[in-house]
Formats: sequence, C-alpha cells, structure tokens
Amino acid sequence: MRIADSKCPIKSEEGDELEQFYKLTDKAGKVVGSNFGSKPASKVSKVVGSNFGSKPFKFTLGRSQVISGMDIAMTGMCAGEQRKIRDQRSFQVVIPPEDDYSEFDEEEDEEKEEKKKKESLYYFVELKSIFRPVPGDSWIEDDGLRIDVTHAIPADKCRKSEPGDKIHQQYSLHLETGNFIDSSWSRGKPFTFTLGRGQFVIGNTYRTHLQVIKGMDRAMTGMCEGERRRVVIPPELVTVPLTGYGTEGRPKSGIPGDSNLHFDILLEKLVKPSEEL
Repeated sequence: MRIADSKCPIKSEEGDELEQFYKLTDKAGKVVGSNFGSKPASKVSKVVGSNFGSKPFKFTLGRSQVISGMDIAMTGMCAGEQRKIRDQRSFQVVIPPEDDYSEFDEEEDEEKEEKKKKESLYYFVELKSIFRPVPGDSWIEDDGLRIDVTHAIPADKCRKSEPGDKIHQQYSLHLETGNFIDSSWSRGKPFTFTLGRGQFVIGNTYRTHLQVIKGMDRAMTGMCEGERRRVVIPPELVTVPLTGYGTEGRPKSGIPGDSNLHFDILLEKLVKPSEEL
C-alpha cells in the first residue's frame, strides 16, 4: 500500500528513527518470523531484532542497526506505507542470505549459489512512524564529559530536569570500539532513577549517593522532557555507589577498565517531587 504524496509530509531518510512492523517468509511462503503478534523464530533475531509481539521494531535508518537490505528497502517510505510481494499487489523486499547469515562461507561456489536460492527471505513491511531529530548544541566539559544534543526541545515547551526529579530514561550503551553493551529499548521499558540523589542503608545509617554513574547524573541534569543526547563519559566519571568501576571496568558486562562509555539517551518522562503520589 503506497501513500499519496499529499498525505506524506516526510519520507524516511538516513538518520530517521523508524518504527516498523514486518513479516518474514521463506521462498515457499512459510512464515519465519513476525512482530504482527507472532512469536520469534530462531534466525529472525539475527536478521532484524528481538521486539516481537504487538510492539513495532525500532531502529535508526542508515546506521547499520539492521541488515543492509532492510536499510535500503525502508528508505524513501511514508508513515503508514506497506511494501510486500509484487505479485500480491505491491512491492517485494528480498534479503539474500549473504546479507544476514554467514553459515555458507566455506561452501563451494555452486553449493553456495544453490543455497542462496533456497534461503532468500521475503518481507512484508509496514512503516508505522518516522521520527526525525532536530539537533541542538554540543559541548565538552572541563573533565572530559562530552554532550551532543541530538534532538532539542523548544524552550517554550521544555520541562527541565533538576535534582530530586524522578527520571524515566531510555538508553543504549556502546564502547568506543562500537561494541554494544546494553540497552533499555531492547527490554521494552525505561530505566528509572532519582536525579542527583539516592539513599541506601549501611547498618542503621542512611548514606546519600547518586543512583547512577556520575557522568550520567550530570548529563541528564538540565535536560528537557523528550530531549535526546549522545553522551561520552570518561572513566573518571564512571562510578556507581559501592561498585565504582572506572579503572577496573566490568569484565562480566564486557566493559574493560579505563573505558569511555558512549550513551544515546532519551529523557522519556520526568516526575517532579510535587507530582508524586
């Protein structure tokens, strides 16, 4: 289903954040995976991602967060547009096996070609929404904390965070090498914490400490609700109450010592102390 130009204010392009529904089939038409309410199949997590059920899959176009064939196929789409098999009304997206699997690397050429024909994957895709960020300011603080505002909120619409606010944060974390570490988006719910303070008990004594690493607490102070930032936190600011790991790292989480941590963050919601029940 294509969308008329008069009803398509923007078409997807590199850098846009997309929400996508899809159904994946093999050449015979057998459903391999879908997020139109179906359960995941074993190979699908390698191909698109792991958001199944009724939730759309989110990714940033042109950032290699999905296989290259999907990046190409979803470029130039309108919100609400569907693309599907050509002989059943509109558009065909075929992902050859070399774009998603590497299991044939040691096969002979003829065998590889035969398996490509058998293993090609067909998608029915629907673009649910397009989010196009409006970049803001960038700066580096004296101790090395780097902040790039990747989506700014107009001043007249800004609810700004301050110490004591309860923060609902979405984030993804990578190392400087590009290695993925963690993401709240993949878990389907935000990470929540109180900005600028937190309490825990040692014996009968209350101690006040930050609930997140120092650099993150600072990076999210003064943010607007709905704002997005890309943050690079140096190891000197990577400390957590009782479990500081800037120098030693966190080997179990895949974080070496003295690592710069690269976060993409969204302040999804903030709750002022006066608003809490």
